[in-house]
Amino acid sequence: MTIYQHILHNGKIIPKEEACFPVFTPSLVGALGVYETILVKNGRYVALQEHLARLLQSSEGAQLRLEPNLDELAAWAHEIVSVNAPDGLVRVLVMDLGNEQADVFLYEMSYAAPSPEDYARGVPVILYHGERAMPLVKSFNTLVPGLARKAARAAGVHDALLVDRDGRVTEGSNCNVFIVQDGVLAAPPMGVVLEGTVMRRVMALARELGIPFQRRHLPARDIPRWNEVFLTSTRRGVLPVRQVGDAEIGPPGPITRQLHEAYRAWEQKEMGG
Repeated sequence: MTIYQHILHNGKIIPKEEACFPVFTPSLVGALGVYETILVKNGRYVALQEHLARLLQSSEGAQLRLEPNLDELAAWAHEIVSVNAPDGLVRVLVMDLGNEQADVFLYEMSYAAPSPEDYARGVPVILYHGERAMPLVKSFNTLVPGLARKAARAAGVHDALLVDRDGRVTEGSNCNVFIVQDGVLAAPPMGVVLEGTVMRRVMALARELGIPFQRRHLPARDIPRWNEVFLTSTRRGVLPVRQVGDAEIGPPGPITRQLHEAYRAWEQKEMGG
């Protein structure tokens, strides 16, 4: 992906070459920072307020003193797009650089969505044993997810699903996971994973559509019994999974297809289409 030329630092536009900080900053050596990644299309954001609200929640959880309020952050988000490109992923960073207030950076980057074939056939994933630190805070401590992505690349698959110390699937390296078993949609319990904005939207859509849904643990030993699996994230939307490790799930099932189409319709409406 390409990082666009302009960066916003505490409300001021600067060239990306000037977005630097010392190697000894607390954000680097202590992972004292939080972030959000937000999709923008044709200059319109998808779920901007939801992302920024979660950013404030993460900042509080990481004990970062954030000066700008929600309205100011939203204004900065629109400003960074206006000086870069109308389409991309905007990342908002709240960082402890040793100052009284946390520093805020926004930058925009290009991205590639999954291919039409990925949505039509589903993607393969593997399992990776590890857990994110403080899962309810979207922090800079992404060592385990980073190692999981490396393992996925080495295996030539789309992503890796994290498995905790109790042998339960929790999430992907940068996405949430849903499964369907015996006609019931399921996702990990509240408090176990960071709930992405797409995850929350899909749960709301499932309620609207009358799809049976429950929050429960997802033991990896049950994978052969899973009838459908899909991932959710800002970049992916609702992305079907056709294989988990050695277990063949198959092509997208009826509930996955229904939620995929419902989310696409919601996103188009959000975009003003």
